Amino acid sequence: MKKFIVISKDLKKEEKVNKHQHVRFLGSDYKKNDVIIKKGVIIHSNHILALKTLGIKKIKVKKKPNVLFFSTGNEISNSENIPAWKVRNSNGPYIKSLNENFLFNFVNGGILRDNHSLIFKNQIKKMLRSKIDIIITSGAISAGKFDFIPSIIKTFKLSNYFKGVEIKPGKPVLFAKIKGRHKVLFGLPGNPISTAACYRFFVNPYLLNILGVEPEKPIKAVLKNNYIKKKHMTHFVKAKLNTSNSGTLHLEALKGQESFKIKPFARSNIWAVFPAGKQSFKKGDMIDCFFPDHPNTI
Repeated sequence: MKKFIVISKDLKKEEKVNKHQHVRFLGSDYKKNDVIIKKGVIIHSNHILALKTLGIKKIKVKKKPNVLFFSTGNEISNSENIPAWKVRNSNGPYIKSLNENFLFNFVNGGILRDNHSLIFKNQIKKMLRSKIDIIITSGAISAGKFDFIPSIIKTFKLSNYFKGVEIKPGKPVLFAKIKGRHKVLFGLPGNPISTAACYRFFVNPYLLNILGVEPEKPIKAVLKNNYIKKKHMTHFVKAKLNTSNSGTLHLEALKGQESFKIKPFARSNIWAVFPAGKQSFKKGDMIDCFFPDHPNTI
């Protein structure tokens, strides 16, 4: 057996080197015909490292959907200084900020004013002959005088349509699919938290589905405080997820669940789902949770 000088802890000493010691054998990590990434998996940085290490230059991927987004209403403004009756346009920048993690290309359509129903109709016509896959609107879908989104959408031939779901926030959410085309429209409520919730639990699952990604699986957490709601409704709740000293995931349903309240959403790090069919949730119950800014996918 050969002997070598090995430096250890700043001291030189002789050590035996065993056969194959510190040798990396070909195929001890990946072998020929091994699957690197399964179909339906979202590519992350760790996959890029593996692909580059293995010398793989090209892979087949799904095309990111193109999403055209419109805010609606005379009260919506892009200005910094606004009068008391106006609202800053926050929903558009929020949806845009999600495009990398939720895998879509964001196109800003601007603001549709209360008298822009024909403009919106023409935008749908343009979508049918363009590369836009999805139109998302925020506001103008309820039952007000200027809520023109549903009536305009229903002038087109649709294969699927619904408006209104027993949820909170975001009850008047809308979905429509153009008949015979891979083109859809989502009408999200105007309140910021309603927009965020409906995007997360309606638009995102649709995106994952058309991209062929496996359905999300919720994170399970132990509820820290009691929560009461109407039995027939599902609640999407702004919540805080943390880990106890023993390693258990705990969930706190935050105060201020109204759809116009931003402060609890800024404090939150998770959406908690309190499903229909149950009214009272008690401390210690297991609750399903979903990340707000990226899918619950592997």
